[in-house]
Amino acid sequence: MTVKVLFLIQDKSMPSSRVRVCNLLPELEKNGLETEVVKYPSGIVDKIKLFKKCKLFDVVYLQKRLLTPVDVFFLRRSSKYLMFDFDDAIYCKHESTEIDKKSNRYHKFKSIVSKVDLVIAGNNVLKNVAVEINKNVKIVPSAVFVKDLPQKDYSRIEEKVIVGWVGGSINLPYLKLLAPVLKKLSEKYPIQLRILCDKGLEMDGVEVKFIPWSLGSQDLEISRFNIGIMPLADSLHASGKCGYKALQYMAASVPAVVSDVGINSEIVEHGKLGNVAKTIDDFYPALEQLIVSPEERKKKGKASRLKVEAQYSIEAVGGQLSNILRDELVQK
Repeated sequence: MTVKVLFLIQDKSMPSSRVRVCNLLPELEKNGLETEVVKYPSGIVDKIKLFKKCKLFDVVYLQKRLLTPVDVFFLRRSSKYLMFDFDDAIYCKHESTEIDKKSNRYHKFKSIVSKVDLVIAGNNVLKNVAVEINKNVKIVPSAVFVKDLPQKDYSRIEEKVIVGWVGGSINLPYLKLLAPVLKKLSEKYPIQLRILCDKGLEMDGVEVKFIPWSLGSQDLEISRFNIGIMPLADSLHASGKCGYKALQYMAASVPAVVSDVGINSEIVEHGKLGNVAKTIDDFYPALEQLIVSPEERKKKGKASRLKVEAQYSIEAVGGQLSNILRDELVQK
């Protein structure tokens, strides 16, 4: 059975559009699906053309875009089978402490989630929010490339331990939380903080190297880290994150040290694949253990890579999504 799927994304340059849709397309097509990707339009004329186009597909797959109730009405009316995918706490503002169900943001979220045939959530935290509105919710994690990905070279002896962070500048405040910890560690150990981002950041008492982020170079740069970090605030918004930074480090055989927020502890099994810090202060011993032991870094890094290959690779997640798309249409 050939399934024709129309993916509606925000933009190919957006991380979620790239990670949740564009990167998976070759694997979906390998699994027998016919796919097309369209940026969701803003003009009325283009929207009318899109709604007509939707009728030609078995599945219309809206990725993360929150639409007006009017758009939701016409999209629902034009789609044989409508799906909505999200990988972030888009139902609340950044750093919100609770969901404001009276907000326009939540009303848009409820509008689309209540009308679709199936919701795809990036993790269990997001699923629990969506399932209050629509009972048909499945979890599909964010996927990372593993094939031909540069790996950490553990045969190389380095003078400094590279503690690395990758992400967009909107998340730099999370990294700033670690300033006191990294300063204290710098007083005792030869470490360097590498920031792979569109903007740099200075930390008093910490040697920082800023590396401008680019899609073409990020994988190689991550493979040069000794330890990857993912600090987060313990907030409602942060708890909805899908651990993508940790997965990027782990795919390169680099052990991760992460905040115990959301699904991080599920991805980075504490003491086995990396270390999970319950508080910001807990990052000190969590990082120190790996800084002083190259053997621990190698052991946890290699084990991390194996888990990512099995559960979070493009191949694994693409196969999972392909099966969901087929199974849902068969059951319909």
